[in-house]
Amino acid sequence: MGYRFDCRHFTGYKPCAWKRPCDGCPHYSPVAKRIAVLSLEALGAVLRSTCLLPAIRREWHDCHITWITYPNAKALLENNQLIDRLVTVDASTNAVLDHLKFDVLLAVDKSIEAGALAERIQAQEKRGFGLDSNGVIRPLNEEADYQYDVGLSDELKFFINQKPETQQITETMALKWSRDPYILNLREAEVAEVASRRATLLGRPDGTRWRAIIGYNTGCSLLYPYKKFTVERSIEIIRMWREAFPDCAVALLGGREDTERQALMKEAFATDEGVINTPTTGGLRSGMLWMDAADMVLSGCSLGMHIAIALKKPVIAWFGVSCAQEVDLYDRGVKIQASVGCSPCWKKSCTNEPKCFNEVPVASIRAATADVLSGHVWYSASSRASVDRNFYGSHLRGHHSLGRGASASGHPGRG
Repeated sequence: MGYRFDCRHFTGYKPCAWKRPCDGCPHYSPVAKRIAVLSLEALGAVLRSTCLLPAIRREWHDCHITWITYPNAKALLENNQLIDRLVTVDASTNAVLDHLKFDVLLAVDKSIEAGALAERIQAQEKRGFGLDSNGVIRPLNEEADYQYDVGLSDELKFFINQKPETQQITETMALKWSRDPYILNLREAEVAEVASRRATLLGRPDGTRWRAIIGYNTGCSLLYPYKKFTVERSIEIIRMWREAFPDCAVALLGGREDTERQALMKEAFATDEGVINTPTTGGLRSGMLWMDAADMVLSGCSLGMHIAIALKKPVIAWFGVSCAQEVDLYDRGVKIQASVGCSPCWKKSCTNEPKCFNEVPVASIRAATADVLSGHVWYSASSRASVDRNFYGSHLRGHHSLGRGASASGHPGRG
């Protein structure tokens, strides 16, 4: 029996997706280039890096792509048809990584660990970031200089640069930036599960249905704790939603570390069937499915935000610690900047008062919610005007009106 060892789909381990003999196979795809993408760290950044895949395929049409990452990021990359081989970095794969040879390595991360691995991997050409023998991170190609400079200058990163990270990493790799989306693919069974969960969320005990599901990503990375609201502010926001949009349910979305916080939020609405505490312990893929069942998502700049972007959800993203201009919502949402003069800062701890997470106006979130819903035909203009009158008449005075893809900032020039 003849085999096509140079075919992109052939592994030598088990039958390929088409389960047929290599001879005469119409799916035969000879590999012209072997590309390695090294993206290890910060789960949201790994998911964001999938925007490189379409650009890679355009540059090298007949290529084979190996994605190298840490085991905890594997769930974000599974079932991605643009990735031919997924290799996780652990003791069992050291020999594999030492043995494989590539034509081009695209090293995304700027860290000592990723840089050392980039230097170790065998590739004829390397782009992105590596590490010299003194442990200093270095750009591997001329095109990486700009992103390297951004990382070393607060003035450039916080105020001057207007390129989103997706554009920066694409240009760093000397690829053509075409505003390619994140790539996150659900399996057929997962799509069916999303439909089932959505039906559960939309259903009401009296047999009627909620008009829409507002998803609230409640947590963030433990590394940057100020990217999430306090439980008290969260309750205030949820109460606003339930009063301003009474025909919409609110789904609390989070991971294992958010279990206690979400329980406290739900406790404040114990008798309100419109506040739904979704499971937090099912794992990353299960969390994606709960998020996909929502119609829109509010989130800080966190993994949850990146998952929502990848799922093509309308997103209300708020920013305090991080740089709003570095995130692309792909014209499907609204950015809200915390009204503090020290934002952005990228600090893991802070002694300043007030804290940025307490300076994101509830009025701005309400206005953004109305705009996102109306922009997706769930509310007519007249319905929105009614919401404004009802809510502001009893609670607030004044608001920011935000269009789709717009930004509200507490300080001019920082949006």
